[in-house]
Amino acid sequence: MTPRLHRLTTAVLLALGTPVAASAAAPGERGCTPIPSARIGFQLATVMSGFMPPGATPLPSPDPARMRAGTANPPMPRLAPDPAIFRRYLKDLRAVGFRNMERFGGTLLLPDVPYRAILKDAGIRSVSSHGSLEEPEWSAELDRAQALGQNYVRSWGFGPIGLDSYEHVLATAANLERLGRAAAARGLRFMVHDHEAALRFHYPYDRNGDGRTEMVSAWEIVAARTDPRFVHFELDIHWALKALGSEDALVAFLNRHWGRIDLLHVKDMAPDGSVTDLGKGINDWPRIFAAAGNQVRYYIWEYERPSDPLLSAATAYRYLRCEK
Repeated sequence: MTPRLHRLTTAVLLALGTPVAASAAAPGERGCTPIPSARIGFQLATVMSGFMPPGATPLPSPDPARMRAGTANPPMPRLAPDPAIFRRYLKDLRAVGFRNMERFGGTLLLPDVPYRAILKDAGIRSVSSHGSLEEPEWSAELDRAQALGQNYVRSWGFGPIGLDSYEHVLATAANLERLGRAAAARGLRFMVHDHEAALRFHYPYDRNGDGRTEMVSAWEIVAARTDPRFVHFELDIHWALKALGSEDALVAFLNRHWGRIDLLHVKDMAPDGSVTDLGKGINDWPRIFAAAGNQVRYYIWEYERPSDPLLSAATAYRYLRCEK
């Protein structure tokens, strides 16, 4: 489907009452798009400071060199939360309106069965997870995802090979397809999550198969070299916008690749480039959501280190629902 036809299809869906990808009356200056509550989720790492014990979070920063190469693994918690406090906090998020979360940190060092019971009691479903692609954590994450009834299992980055050379990008693509096939065999959809490196590294590549090369991002080369049945993407809007340099470039990227993007990490950008409360920044979300497409399954709110996670969660949820 062409971007133009895609936009026309979106307009028809909205006319039929499907509130997915167009502007509507809203509390923010730029307006908003009313996302169905069943498609809204939160990234657990965003709110961990609200329930984790002292010393467990904030977590150590990943190795900067591995972040630049696109190979960093997610930092893991050092201490488990008090189960009662964790349960109460999830119930507070459910009271805000959230039904779904993207898991982080395995099961936070809690045994699997009590962790599942806490989520069930709180009325929160784990729909995705944020983990390492390296063994033994990868196999353990597939086990957890199946046990929790997740739709998706996803990476922290592009895996252990890296994106810092063209040869590494090709090897990374082959590794990601192998992992995607393994996830699919267990009934899961495998997603790759970007940071800046995936869109900043560019290499000569024959994008159109006509013998002419152009400079193409590592993200796009991986997408071109992997089977769309097995490798899907969660696009982090903040990191993509920082890497691409402008909202126009981001929208053009989304128009080209919306068919490969199942999930979005939704976080707003302040004028200085930092993350801010959703709906309070400079991002034109109706425009971004329209370009991302109505096939996006979950809109996962994320915000690195909010000062008041529950307040920011309520702000984000209300914005995504277009509620004052």
